[in-house]
Amino acid sequence: MSKTKNIQNFESGYENEIAYQKKMIKNLRHWQSLFSMFVGLSILLIYFFIHQNIWLVTTGIVLCVVNVMIVFTIGYAIYKGQKNVDKIENQYQLMLKTDE
Repeated sequence: MSKTKNIQNFESGYENEIAYQKKMIKNLRHWQSLFSMFVGLSILLIYFFIHQNIWLVTTGIVLCVVNVMIVFTIGYAIYKGQKNVDKIENQYQLMLKTDE
């Protein structure tokens, strides 16, 4: 009886971890969208103030570069997180096959 309870705990733990990881990946995608919007706003800042104020253009360039780096970093985190979810799902499927 304790072995079946232990297996149920493992199964619920795997399911909870998979759901949590997918939720965090979804949150990262929202952050990536936000910072992509900031890149667009930085480009607009550069475009509209190119001949008027050098400080606004410089600020726009710095913001654009920083936000692009953030978007790529978040994209890499999403990629690695998805690989981790796939690995956990494969382990879970393997565990289910060995229990049967």
